[in-house]
Amino acid sequence: MQRVYSPTSKVEPIRRTAFDMLTLFLLLSFFAVIGLAAIWGFWHTSRIYTGVSVGGVPIGAMTRAEAIRRLNSELADFPLPPVSIVYADKQWPLETAQINAQADLLGAVNQAYRVGRSGKLPQDLADQFAAALGWAEIMPQLAIDSDALRNAIETVAASVTRNGMAERRLGAVVVPAVEGVTVDVDATLQAVLTSLQSTRLYDMAQVPLVTHSVAVPAAPVVAAPVEAASSRQQPLLLRDPLSGLKLALTLADTRRLLTAAEPPQVDEARLTAYVESLATQIDRPAREARLRFNPATGGVTVLSPSAAGRKMDVAASVAAVRDALLSGATEAQLAVSTVAPEVDTNRIAEMGILELVASGSTYFAGSSASRVRNIEVAAEQFDGVVIPPNRIFSFNRIVRDVSSANGFEDSLIIWGDRTAVGVGGGVCQVSTTLFRTAYEGGFPIVQRHNHGYVVDWYGEPGMDATIFTPTVDFQFRNDTDAYLLIEPSLDSANGVITFNFYGTRPDRVVTVGDPQISDVKQPEPPAYIVDESLAPGQMKQVEWEKEGMSVTVQRTIVEDGTTRTDTLRSEYQPWKAVYLVGPGTDVPTPAATPATTP
Repeated sequence: MQRVYSPTSKVEPIRRTAFDMLTLFLLLSFFAVIGLAAIWGFWHTSRIYTGVSVGGVPIGAMTRAEAIRRLNSELADFPLPPVSIVYADKQWPLETAQINAQADLLGAVNQAYRVGRSGKLPQDLADQFAAALGWAEIMPQLAIDSDALRNAIETVAASVTRNGMAERRLGAVVVPAVEGVTVDVDATLQAVLTSLQSTRLYDMAQVPLVTHSVAVPAAPVVAAPVEAASSRQQPLLLRDPLSGLKLALTLADTRRLLTAAEPPQVDEARLTAYVESLATQIDRPAREARLRFNPATGGVTVLSPSAAGRKMDVAASVAAVRDALLSGATEAQLAVSTVAPEVDTNRIAEMGILELVASGSTYFAGSSASRVRNIEVAAEQFDGVVIPPNRIFSFNRIVRDVSSANGFEDSLIIWGDRTAVGVGGGVCQVSTTLFRTAYEGGFPIVQRHNHGYVVDWYGEPGMDATIFTPTVDFQFRNDTDAYLLIEPSLDSANGVITFNFYGTRPDRVVTVGDPQISDVKQPEPPAYIVDESLAPGQMKQVEWEKEGMSVTVQRTIVEDGTTRTDTLRSEYQPWKAVYLVGPGTDVPTPAATPATTP
C-alpha cells in the first residue's frame, strides 16, 4: 500500500501542545496571583494597606498605632482649606483657631485601615491595587464648631450691616438716600460649611456674604429715645481673651438692652439672658487624651493628644458688658477661663498606667455582616479611652448616637416585645463585654440593665448589659487610685471581642458566682402570622421561644483585709416563637393569627 503523507498529521499535536501550555501558563499565573494576594493580605493583617495616605501623609504598611503617632506629629495643626468670605471689594479669610476646627485623625486612621477590607473579595482586591498605586487618599473629617463659625460671620455682618436712610437736607446741601444692607447669617453659614467640607487643602474658595437690600425709608428716620440718649454709633465688640475671638453686640442689640430712662440704664434680665446665650457658643469642654499601652515594654504612647477647653463666667461677663455699655466703650472683655483636661498628655507619667488590671471577652461568631460591622464601629469608639481615679465611665457618653450617620448599619435589635430590624444591632455585644470586664475586675457598677429576654449571644443569663442611647446606659466607677486605660481587641474573623483595662492592679480578689435561676416562666404558644409574600404551605420562623426567669449573680470582693458582696439581679420576660406562614397554610393550634405583615 502506498503511504500518503498528510501535512496536517503533525500540526494537530503541535497545536494541542501549544494550547495545553497556554492553559497551564494561565492556570499557574492565576494561582500565582491568588498566592501573592494571600501573602500580601497576610502581611497586612494588622497593618494599613501599602499606599494609603491621610491628608497627604503616607501611612501605608503601618499599624494603626504607628499611623496615629505619625499623624499627631505631622498633622497636629491640620489646616483649614483656604476659604474666605467676600463682599464687594473686601474679604475675610477664615482661620482654624477662629472657628475651633479640629481634624478627626483617629477616625481617618480607622477609615484608612478599612480600605481593602470590605469583605467582598473583588472589591477588596481592586481597592488594594488602587492603594498600591497611591490612589487611596483619605481626608480627615473636620469637626467645625458651628457656633464659633456663626460668631465669625456675625462679626463680619456687623461691619457690613447698615440702615437705610432717606434723602435729607443739611442746610443748602442735599444728602442722597442710601439703601440699607442686612446679612443673612444662616444662609452664609450654610454656604461656608459646604465650602469647608468640599474644598481641598490646596484650592482657594471664596464664599459671597449673603446680603439683602433694605428699602429707603419714606421719611427721615426719627431717633428712638434710647438712641437719642446714647451716643453709641458703632457695635460693641466683645472679646474672648483666650481665643482672640470678637463677637459683635450690634446697635439693634444695644437698643434692646438699654432702657428708655435718662440717663440710659441696662435691662439686667435681658443682658444676663444675652450673655448666657453667648456662653453656650463660647464654652467648650476640654478634649481628653487617648492613650495606648504596650504590654511588652510597659510604655504608654499617645493616640490623640489632650486640649484645654474654656468656660465663661456669666456673672463677671455681664458686669463687664454693662460697664462698657454705660461708659460708651467700644470693646468689652468677656470673663473666660481655661478648663484643663482630666486626662492630660503632659501628665502621663503620673497616671499609674503600669499593668493589666482586668480583661473580659465575649463571642459573636456566626453574626451577620451588618452585626459584625456594628460591633467594629462601636468598639473603635473606646480605643484609648482613659478614666481618671474615682470617675464614672459612661458607655453612651463615649459611643454617642447610635445612628447611620455615625457609621452604624441596620441589624436585628430588641424593640419592645419583638425582634426587629433597626440601626445598631450588635452594639450590646460591646456593652456586655465592657460590663463583664468591669464586673469581674471588681469595679462598682453604677448603672446596668439586662435585655428584655435571654439572648443566646451572651451565653449564661444574668451577665449581659443592654444600652439604648441616650436613655439606657451602662456605667461603672474607677475606684482605684490610678487612671484606667481601656483597650478593645477585635478578632472579627473568629468572632471574639476582648476589652483590656490597664492601670495599677488593686490588691483584691474577685469571685463571681454561678447564675442562680428562679421563677421560670414558660412562653406563650407560638404565634402564626399570615404573610402574603410567602407561598401557600410555606412557613418561616422569625422569633424563637425563650423561657422567662429571674437570675441573680453574687460577687465577692476581698480587698485590704475586708470582704464585701453584692448581688446582680436580672428579670427576663418569656419570649414566644413566631412563624410567618403563607396563605392557606395548615398550622398547629392555636390557629393562624388573622393579620398580615407590612
